[in-house]
Amino acid sequence: MINLEYYKIFYFVAKLSSITLAAEELFISQPAVSQAIKQLENSIGGNLFFRTPKGVRLTPEGEVLYTYVSQG
Repeated sequence: MINLEYYKIFYFVAKLSSITLAAEELFISQPAVSQAIKQLENSIGGNLFFRTPKGVRLTPEGEVLYTYVSQG
């Protein structure tokens, strides 16, 4: 079962293109954000983000999920 909080964390990471900025926005630690994303990726069986030196970018799978959760 996927924790709904993971979707909220995913949404902020995607919106801000940054794990660090999402952590600040959500008032949780950066490792907690990274762990939530990892758990979500494991549960769906694919990567949601490309990690880059400047932050993160959505993968095609991440784009689909972001479209879905941002309608919420």
